[in-house]
Amino acid sequence: MMNPIDLEIYWNRLIAITDEAGAALKRTSFSTVVRESNDFACVLLDTEARLVAQSSLSIPGFIGTAPLSLQGMLKVFPKETLRPGDILFTNDPWIGTGHLPDATMASPIFLNGKLIAFAIAVAHLSDIGGRQWSADANEVFEEGIRFPVIKLAEAGHFNPLVMQMLEANVRLPQQVRGDIEAQVGALGVAERRLIEMLDEYGLTHIDDIAAAIFKASNDAALRELRLIPPGIYKGSVDSDGFDERVSIQATITVTADGVTVDYSGSTGQIRYGINETFNHTYAYTIFPFKCLLSPGLPNNDGFTRLFKVIAPEGTIVNARPPAAVGARHLIGHQLQAAVFEAMSTVFPERVQADSGTPLWSVLLRGVDVEKGTSFSTILFFNGGMGAMRDRDGPPAAGFPANISNTPIEVAETLAPIVFEQKSLTDGSGGEGIHRGGMGQTVSFTSKWPGRLRVSLLTDRTRIPAKGIYGGEPGKVGHVLLNGHPVSNPKSVVDMLEGDTLELALPGGGGYGKAK
Repeated sequence: MMNPIDLEIYWNRLIAITDEAGAALKRTSFSTVVRESNDFACVLLDTEARLVAQSSLSIPGFIGTAPLSLQGMLKVFPKETLRPGDILFTNDPWIGTGHLPDATMASPIFLNGKLIAFAIAVAHLSDIGGRQWSADANEVFEEGIRFPVIKLAEAGHFNPLVMQMLEANVRLPQQVRGDIEAQVGALGVAERRLIEMLDEYGLTHIDDIAAAIFKASNDAALRELRLIPPGIYKGSVDSDGFDERVSIQATITVTADGVTVDYSGSTGQIRYGINETFNHTYAYTIFPFKCLLSPGLPNNDGFTRLFKVIAPEGTIVNARPPAAVGARHLIGHQLQAAVFEAMSTVFPERVQADSGTPLWSVLLRGVDVEKGTSFSTILFFNGGMGAMRDRDGPPAAGFPANISNTPIEVAETLAPIVFEQKSLTDGSGGEGIHRGGMGQTVSFTSKWPGRLRVSLLTDRTRIPAKGIYGGEPGKVGHVLLNGHPVSNPKSVVDMLEGDTLELALPGGGGYGKAK
């Protein structure tokens, strides 16, 4: 049995390694998506594809999908076929994180000729070709170029065809290549620092460290889990959907040894790009349990092994290919509400009301044919979080995605727009003993000399975030173009020079009935 002091030292060292890898990725990336919004993850896994450590800025969607992605990669390239310097790569939504813009890379780490671990770096690329990133595609083939599991590098030699194919299919080849190379750099940092750590402590593998981490995390989570009376608990959440509302039903079975979450009864997959894939559904199902059971412990397999997720194929939470999935986060970010509602009867002091999620994503693209110039940039905005028993909901907070707002100064530097307003929206949080977090109102004017194409990836413009324990729902959001409502706030709209777009993000639900 490992000495607890040694375990703490090793554990914190592994987190420091992933944090350094994450810092390398963030600081060397070319896009604001990674550099400003932190839409990335760096993790370490053992040789059995089990999560060991994560970088502190990693987002839950990528942390939760990484082990599943590596398992899928190793089915194509088994461990015994891998060599030092190999880098596996895919953006397949059903193997990676759920949509094409996310590039998932994995590299094996060897010490003295023996495989000892894997490093994974995931990042949302600023463009992946196809139609402009949006929610209104009808099948995945419209959404960009899809790479199966391939070797981006083999024995340290990069495959030039991969980058040639990628650069030929994206609108921002330099920016995309820069982010890919930043991911490669992050993998190298993780490998070097892990080997340095093992050399420093005279170790030849991480198996014993991983086993001790898993046991400590598993024991801690089980102690909390066993506070829940065994039984069946149900929760649900309704989303705006696309043309019609979407219903997500969660049946949660709790035993003394684990949890099963079953999404049977949820809306079937639809023709537009808000469908989820299993990996992303899994990630955002276990995350709210992480918040409930062991918020202070870093993610690892000792916690995640307690959960089984059932998401029937052909439903909105596990769409069959070639379903469009580009805006799958519009569903995935709302799964937490169903879990919290189901657990509200046993953890009233820990659950929170529904939040003004999902993250709103706005992609701006302009092309000047005469001058031969163009630009493309992605902006992220957050609504208000739900309230809890002991606090109001934080305003404009990145829950559950952990993705940051893009600073105005950065956005105006990189895109031909001028912000007219960016402020918290008074009264948008639901009333209660504790109020839901306020959303924010953002408006900007186009300075592009021509047509500016704007993709709107939004939700909760029709159905508000629910309150809990008698708390009031938050206010819905809206999208206005020159003061007029946009007919479909999940569409692509055109702005001309001088036009103004206003985005009002939804507020979070309140907790408890106000006296």
